[in-house]
Amino acid sequence: MDVDTLIDAYVQDVAQLLPRKLRSDVALELRGLVREELQSRAASQGRTLDADIALEGLRAFGRPQEVAARYYEPWTIIPPTETRRFVFAAIVGAAVLVALSPLGSTPPQAGPLVSAMVTWLGLLVAYFGIKSLIHRRSAPTKLWVPRAHDSASRAGSVALIALIGVGMLVYGAPGWIYSQFTHGQVLSARLDYEPAFHSVRLPVLFAIWGCQAIVLAVLAVRGRWTPALRRVDAWLEIAVALVLVWFIVAGKVFREAALNHAALNLIAVFVLLLAIDVGVKFYRGMNRTLLPNGLRSGSLEG
Repeated sequence: MDVDTLIDAYVQDVAQLLPRKLRSDVALELRGLVREELQSRAASQGRTLDADIALEGLRAFGRPQEVAARYYEPWTIIPPTETRRFVFAAIVGAAVLVALSPLGSTPPQAGPLVSAMVTWLGLLVAYFGIKSLIHRRSAPTKLWVPRAHDSASRAGSVALIALIGVGMLVYGAPGWIYSQFTHGQVLSARLDYEPAFHSVRLPVLFAIWGCQAIVLAVLAVRGRWTPALRRVDAWLEIAVALVLVWFIVAGKVFREAALNHAALNLIAVFVLLLAIDVGVKFYRGMNRTLLPNGLRSGSLEG
């Protein structure tokens, strides 16, 4: 092939990877850039532009796929920057489905579990695809807005404190709550706690929840996280997970066997989710400490 034929072949390979409306303009621009680059290459070597120099220069210019990406970013269902999140969500969903599978059947059936996992993966692909499409369409007009990574929502902290209080009330005195909403009716005996669980193990969980409420109250006042608060929050979450593991291995939660079996399975799911959340927090904390001192969140203030 002569030089012109090589350039035309290269430009054609790039253009066919682009949307039809861009091909003509890109081909015209690219042909001029490539020829200029090849002529400069030949001049630097003190030679006349020939097929050998042209082929060497075109290969150095980049593969057609790489060059096309400079002109047009194709839509991808799962962008490379989202791959890690996709894999993480897929693993978490699969683990939760495995943990929940004993609730449906004993022993768990493989068929429904596999079907549920395939459905979960399909929903994930659809979610990330829609998210990618929305981002692609809004990217040209959406401006980056700086945000404080250590900021904490005061309203959210207060809401979580209220949720902890409600949780203590509901789990600590379900019979009393039921009677208040049913005008004095008595809760079914099937829902009675195992005495040892209600008198020994549950109060330990409530004590840790109380400590978490104190951390949230500090956040509500300060309005931002500090390294110390993050560490305390993570260790309290680990403590909750350990207490829930204690619930699983220590014995019965409810007196009724079937209800107790279901409760222990749900507790196992919560332990899994807490472990994942703690892992994510420690991972983010490691990434934060890897930043140079001058770039760490909050270090530019003042």
